[in-house]
Amino acid sequence: MRRLAVCLVIAANLSAQTFEVASIHSAKDDGGHDSDVDKGLFRAHNLTLRRLIALACEVDARQVLGGPNWLDSDGFDITARIPEELVPQQREKFPLMLQALLAARFKLVIHREPRPVSGYALVVSKKGPKMTPSTSDQDSDLTSHNNHLTGKNATMKALARHLSRNREIGELVVDRTGLTGRFNFELIWQPERLEAIKPEPSNDDHPGIFTALQEQLGLRLESAKAPLDAVIVDRAEKPDAN
Repeated sequence: MRRLAVCLVIAANLSAQTFEVASIHSAKDDGGHDSDVDKGLFRAHNLTLRRLIALACEVDARQVLGGPNWLDSDGFDITARIPEELVPQQREKFPLMLQALLAARFKLVIHREPRPVSGYALVVSKKGPKMTPSTSDQDSDLTSHNNHLTGKNATMKALARHLSRNREIGELVVDRTGLTGRFNFELIWQPERLEAIKPEPSNDDHPGIFTALQEQLGLRLESAKAPLDAVIVDRAEKPDAN
């Protein structure tokens, strides 16, 4: 009964959040994988259905479970146009629009259920957060270049997802900060492989990412094993090319 209620709520939301037009094709596997939402267009290159579901549900791909055996093997190229009236909120509206597209074209049926996952909980340090609250209504933006991360209007949920993809952390990160607003911040850290081989520290050195989070943002990562919403794929079909 609970699953049916959730599906009905999702269906009601999706009916008002759809792309104007979308094309989907099987991708040539050239080793590249990317996606972007900009200027009213969503473009994806060589993304598997697992990664598309993760984008649509705003979770890490490791939280997407079940599904057909081609969930990770087949890549897809997608170009979809966002309705003009929704462009100002395109990043906010995008997840529901992608959910609607996957439901319509991949015949995707999913449900969520808690599964125990080992990883890290992102929590606030004892001295409190050191980030600047944002009052902007612009979309959340996280820009990363090597060991430098800049957050503008960023939520802690978005930061946790970003940290989950960091190779040095190597585990899923779940937001347990309790901070519901948006923040501006800058995080700079020293990659561990470089930190380990430098003979002597200098004034320009930065700490590893675990220490940098605490010193620069007032956040820390603690080991945790807690129920985490997993996205279970009940049904999916390959889309017809167009």
